[in-house]
Amino acid sequence: MEIEFAGYQIPPGWTIIISQFVTHRLSSIYTNPEEFDPDRFAPPREEDKKVPFSLLGFGGGAHVCIGREFALMEIKIFLASLLRKYHWVITPEYSAVAPVLVPPKAQNKLRVRLTTA
Repeated sequence: MEIEFAGYQIPPGWTIIISQFVTHRLSSIYTNPEEFDPDRFAPPREEDKKVPFSLLGFGGGAHVCIGREFALMEIKIFLASLLRKYHWVITPEYSAVAPVLVPPKAQNKLRVRLTTA
């Protein structure tokens, strides 16, 4: 069955891919989207909550990832462990975030150097 979305007719059988890379860099949603700014997700800004589904890390709506809450807790524990045990240095070779390729392709170099604290 054909559907209409944002004025576009989408025929049956078409595959729709939502680009997280593009969506997460929309200046209409995020202030300075090309800069690393974790405060954009914290109160009172919470830029990711101003437009539905502007943060696509776990999907959304009826199809949101069932492991979302576990993954969020797990990454906090993982990062806390890394931050306690290592000193982080961003390598100067990387000045911008590299695009995510489809299918994913491993990068040739590390973006950070970890040394024991």
